[in-house]
Amino acid sequence: MNEKSFLKELGSRILVCDGAFGTQLRKKIPSYVTCLAACNIDSDYLYIVQDIHREYKVVGVDIIQTNTFGANAKRLEFHGLDEQVREINAAGVRLAREVAGEDVFVAGSVGPIETSPFSNEFSAEEVGSAFKEQMEVLVEGGIDLIMLETFSDSREVEIATQLALTYDLPVVVQIRGMPRGQLSDGTDICVFARQMENLGVAAVGINDRPPHEVAEILKRLAKIVNLPIIVQPDAGAPRMSQGKLLSEEYTVAPRLYGEYVNDFVKLGANIIGGCCGTTPEHIQQIKVITEGIPPTEREKQVFVFEDVPKSFKSEFDSNPIQQIFDEKDAIISVEMRAKTFTQFSAMILESKNLAKAKIDLFDVPDNAGATVNIGAIGTAFRLQQETSVPTIIHWTTRQRNLISTQSHLLEAWALGVEGILALSGDHPKVGRFETARIVADLKGSVQLIELITRLNANQLTNGTSIGGPCNFYIGAGFNIAEKLENQVKHLTQKVKNGAQFVYTQPVYTLDDIERTYEATKHLGVKVLYGIMPITTPRSIPFLRDNLGIYIPRSIVEQFSETSDAMSTCFGLEMINNFAYNLGQQNRVPIDGIYVIPPSNVNWKNKRKAVIDIIEAYRGQIVAE
Repeated sequence: MNEKSFLKELGSRILVCDGAFGTQLRKKIPSYVTCLAACNIDSDYLYIVQDIHREYKVVGVDIIQTNTFGANAKRLEFHGLDEQVREINAAGVRLAREVAGEDVFVAGSVGPIETSPFSNEFSAEEVGSAFKEQMEVLVEGGIDLIMLETFSDSREVEIATQLALTYDLPVVVQIRGMPRGQLSDGTDICVFARQMENLGVAAVGINDRPPHEVAEILKRLAKIVNLPIIVQPDAGAPRMSQGKLLSEEYTVAPRLYGEYVNDFVKLGANIIGGCCGTTPEHIQQIKVITEGIPPTEREKQVFVFEDVPKSFKSEFDSNPIQQIFDEKDAIISVEMRAKTFTQFSAMILESKNLAKAKIDLFDVPDNAGATVNIGAIGTAFRLQQETSVPTIIHWTTRQRNLISTQSHLLEAWALGVEGILALSGDHPKVGRFETARIVADLKGSVQLIELITRLNANQLTNGTSIGGPCNFYIGAGFNIAEKLENQVKHLTQKVKNGAQFVYTQPVYTLDDIERTYEATKHLGVKVLYGIMPITTPRSIPFLRDNLGIYIPRSIVEQFSETSDAMSTCFGLEMINNFAYNLGQQNRVPIDGIYVIPPSNVNWKNKRKAVIDIIEAYRGQIVAE
């Protein structure tokens, strides 16, 4: 098989592609094997890879795709395998070619750098380099065509397509069609298809969506694209039973899948295969229905770009949190959290006393580590109701999936919470709920900031309108460390994505304040420095080792010389002195502080400790 024979066959008959590989492989390997592409080089599993290829060949497919969908360096890096890109991809081609023989085409499968709808983490150069490294190995291995699949970002798919076309092989491009026929960045799928046609690809189409959605998108594509069209729907969704995901049972059975295949044929599809959840039985339905049937001649119509709806504009009152950051020179924020209803009632009571101290903001953290606090949104809502002090919520990425994250943020906006400090969050390994799992829909705060920026532009992540924009004032966290280069690089990306202010982790020396100021001043955003008393020597390793808080050796040594009985008083005295020195110093300008109350005292004493810190910072004498 070769390029010319593939293009000849594509023009004369409907080609049958294989079905899902990942879900088929997952059925047959242990759950602790996380990297499916690495099975290509694992002697315990590589025979399973070939068995799946054989199962598809037996039912009569014309195209087998290599097990290399996630085998670019960026995705392999997550598994610690980025040095084995060549080995994994070469093995993927070899295993497929041995099964395909001379009568089945081998497509080199190339997936996106990542499956998230957020694409700004890597530069165009990094994306191009990762694709080039993978494609070179696939082509050297002897594939017949390059199959780009499950892309959702127009920038990324264009980079991948232009690279793929340099190898003088047929290139087939599949987008993960989104609801309403748009890519994740809002590009209409018809516009995308025409762009691919102009670039010179061999076929274009949709995969990884339910059959009914694929049929609706195909109706639109068939009328405006001259190219051959490929469709590879999934088999619906995995079934749920008593809270458990039945990964081997999907909602669209082979017989029902066959009914959709009839529709695909009538609409003019040229290549039909399957995606997640499909099996050899699903693909056999395609083979039976398409055997001996030439491609349907498609009706053509002039493609007219739809009018782009005007962006929603609303006259907002100024965001009160933004006003504070714009107008105040020495901002003071106080962190508020409660784990129990008793603590919550006491906190609300003391918040009124704190408001009298003329603080500017409250901020409410998300759950730290494996702990459970009363939720940040509800707490912020009550604080604003009771005190009229604008309140920021800390919001993290590791506790909620993409749906829940967006829903809760819309809830926050609806309740009048207008400031968000976007954070990655802690690993849930320390605390009473350490069996909880990390949710990885959002990789970190950079993507969360991008999501919030989209909400401010009246869009969910898939481009759906929310009926009017939010107006969140967006903040970012900054980690103090011995070396700040990587931290500054990360913060720069956050600001680029839309962060407008910064809260640092707790800081304990003027030297660290100065280092942070010099490293971040070019970003042009206000920085509030975390002020948190250390009240027991035992808390130092917890803060340092589990929460990643940088505590200078000089501070650790001072506490090592203090008895447990005196440590609380010593820690509070130390932080008050630091706050006083911070307020009086003239080494660097200070935009403000946010005070984190001591954790091991009741709210009445927390309030006193906070006010003492604030008075010290303002240069007032702290009452004994």
